[in-house]
Amino acid sequence: MAAIQKRGNAFRVRINRKGYDTQSKTFKTRIEAAKWARQIETQIDQGLIQPSKTQVNRMLDVNLGFDEAAAHYIKHHSIHKRNCKTESGTIRSLMKYWGSTPVHKIDKTKVFEVRDDLLSKGRSGDTVNHYYSAISKIYQMLQNEWAILVINPMKGVKRLPANPSRTKRVTGAMHTALLFACNQSTSPLLTPIVQIALETGMRRGEIMGMKWADVDLTQRRIYLHQTKNGHPRQVPLTQQAVKILSELAHTDPDVVFPIGMDALRRYFEKAVKQAKCAWSTEGANPFDDIRFHDLRHEALSRLSDAGLNVIELAHISGHKTLAMLARYTHPSHQAIFSKLDSRMRP
Repeated sequence: MAAIQKRGNAFRVRINRKGYDTQSKTFKTRIEAAKWARQIETQIDQGLIQPSKTQVNRMLDVNLGFDEAAAHYIKHHSIHKRNCKTESGTIRSLMKYWGSTPVHKIDKTKVFEVRDDLLSKGRSGDTVNHYYSAISKIYQMLQNEWAILVINPMKGVKRLPANPSRTKRVTGAMHTALLFACNQSTSPLLTPIVQIALETGMRRGEIMGMKWADVDLTQRRIYLHQTKNGHPRQVPLTQQAVKILSELAHTDPDVVFPIGMDALRRYFEKAVKQAKCAWSTEGANPFDDIRFHDLRHEALSRLSDAGLNVIELAHISGHKTLAMLARYTHPSHQAIFSKLDSRMRP
């Protein structure tokens, strides 16, 4: 940034730009000083003036590995984000790929190697895009905060197409089989957690973060302070949800479901495996690819089948756009036929 100071009958210009030596010169008039300042700043922007030797040495320092930059980003940037755990995990995975490789040696080829490895392991396009975003953010930090003249390897790299929305429904015999398997679990909390997911459409993290102080059974609602999109919301409770919560033992005075996220994952996967083994109906086994998040899909689809409009569904789900809500809501054919038939009656 240029600063012009009047000193006696002259005007002195000083240009301080991070990563560059200070440029200064004295002129007889302010107009000449301002003109020179613009010329120098333009030359810096065009790369006609080289960075300071200290900055060049830092850019080429073999000790500046990707792991060092990544660790700094986690400590000073990821830590302040709501998705800290997810982003930090992604960045640590990148550190395993590239380790102490100098940041200026990581190019598109290395990015594509990571992409291909992730896809070969069955990772989705959305997951690969999360890796892309993490890489880009780290290099933006290097450029903007550390003033390191390094090329962002993500420049010009196209994101992968978004995953198609899942259409998994947990209905009929599948619903019965899943709850039966959950009832066999050694954790008495698994069944009510699954039931609340199916009754409310809440995310797993939202369910696990529920506190009794935020549960209002009289007004039939749960107040969520922390949500994925950062906006609090109130979730209405069905009569069945009220019954489930009313019968739930208060084993913890604060948290509704005092169980760790990893433990829940293990219990749920074990129940799904048991339900899969017990499934005897011919055809594809519906438990082959079920996920806990499918319970949210099912809950919102059931609410749609019940006749709730998109505004009401979005109020419950917390989605901010119709496009995202559409990815989570899949009305049944029977519900659609019922509405069509009722409207077509003379």
